[in-house]
Amino acid sequence: MLSFVAVQAQNQIQIQIQIQIKDKRAPIPVPQILGRGLGMMIGPYTDRPPDITFTPHGPDARHGHVWVQNIGYGLLIVGEVDGERPDFPRNKNLILEKDHVEIWLADGKDPELPAIGWGNQFEQVTLPKDGDFCAGWAKQMPGIPDAIAAEKKCRNWTETQIHYRPYFKRLFVRQWLMTPNYALESFASPAYDKITERFATDQPGSEEVPTLLKPVDKVQMRFGPGKDRVGYSFEIMIPFIAFPPLSNTELGDLRLLVDVFNPPVPGRKVGAYSTSSPARVYGKPETFNLLQFAPPYRFHLTPCDLPLPGKDKDGTTSAAWFVPKTEQSFEFESDAFFVANDESGYQIEPDALSPTAHRVHYFWHAIAESEWICGPHLSYRKGGKSQSFDVDVAEDGFDAHRLPDGDLLIKVGPRVYGVNSNAQCGACPRTELRVFRLSADRKLSDALQLGDVVDNGTGASQDFTVSPDWSQVVQYDRRNWDEQGKPASWSSTMWCLGKSEYEKCGSKDNAAPPDPPVLKELRDAD
Repeated sequence: MLSFVAVQAQNQIQIQIQIQIKDKRAPIPVPQILGRGLGMMIGPYTDRPPDITFTPHGPDARHGHVWVQNIGYGLLIVGEVDGERPDFPRNKNLILEKDHVEIWLADGKDPELPAIGWGNQFEQVTLPKDGDFCAGWAKQMPGIPDAIAAEKKCRNWTETQIHYRPYFKRLFVRQWLMTPNYALESFASPAYDKITERFATDQPGSEEVPTLLKPVDKVQMRFGPGKDRVGYSFEIMIPFIAFPPLSNTELGDLRLLVDVFNPPVPGRKVGAYSTSSPARVYGKPETFNLLQFAPPYRFHLTPCDLPLPGKDKDGTTSAAWFVPKTEQSFEFESDAFFVANDESGYQIEPDALSPTAHRVHYFWHAIAESEWICGPHLSYRKGGKSQSFDVDVAEDGFDAHRLPDGDLLIKVGPRVYGVNSNAQCGACPRTELRVFRLSADRKLSDALQLGDVVDNGTGASQDFTVSPDWSQVVQYDRRNWDEQGKPASWSSTMWCLGKSEYEKCGSKDNAAPPDPPVLKELRDAD
């Protein structure tokens, strides 16, 4: 009898052989054919040779063919199979016991996970593949009073990550169990639920597992009689908004698996089936059929058409992913994410999941026809030409104003935000009002940069106003309480737009702040 290790080795060899078989097959081109959809005669779909021929597995497995096409807002999969009349389930709990179709979908690229670890303001800590990391780490870390307890916590945390990671990777794959009445996503959805129930924090407002990774219920299907009333035909439409995460806004490669199952015979859990990939292995996208969109389908990340890879929160350029949220080519995507280990403050000991999906929200502001500014990585587009700048901006108060000389002012704020650092007054609110000047030759410069850390526990406050033509900016400040414990008076500083930037042009000791306040968060205690 083979040992467990030997069985694992044999299984791994078999998977590698199957992958090699798959790699030798030519990718399947996916044409873009507009004006087609569900509920039409299947003749127009089958007016060309089939893209895929099913490979039967088991006695009485069905023979048939599959056609795939990009219909402009999703992937349409059309199939015909022979055999007896299908016995479809009338109850979703009986799908696996009856005739059904299974569809698998994944990006052409596998997600690359960082080594298990965590980060703080000093370094990224990663676990080596070999060796007893936790024992040595606990002994070397200064400031840990109980090395034995820290080592135990490290081991428990590491064991949790080992169990968590396979569920996380499943969020990048979709599997639907299809019948005339049901389309159940049965691979990523259970993984998402397991992560939220067992691994992730349940603190209010937590996005440790972003909701954008949760599969949506938008897949549609239609079944009909087969050729000459033998077997059956099916049409399955997977809209882009139901796709798994994609690694490029130019959709070229996609991996697809189509399985047609018969009811299992008594005593068996799985019936005879036919598959689109003879190299198939359950849950292994590298063994699916490789599709190539011809031409590639372009999604647009903001009107500035930004590339998907971006900067994570520490400024490192990382490969990013996005889950399509739009169906048409003239709409814009606004969310992406990158995969990284958590990094926060004085996180000396591990705490968060490794890794997590860090959401990046994109936004934009229209200036004129075919002219936009976009963020959070400041970009400008006019006509067909885009340009990005080495500046990160916030969405609050993001706006633009054209000057008489043609230059463009770009504003961020006024806004209040927090960083929750461990520095003095690290939890105090911060303010920002920033104005850039973009010249006609697309050179960006700082025109004004205001803001401060506001210790509102001492009665300090701040506010800003901007004139309608943006020629004047006024900063209002109240530093602290007076000697009687009452709010001190406000002061103001005026800034006027000069030839290239704003210049200080006035001040007042006793000034009336904006009423109503612009930064309401800083005057709630008044």
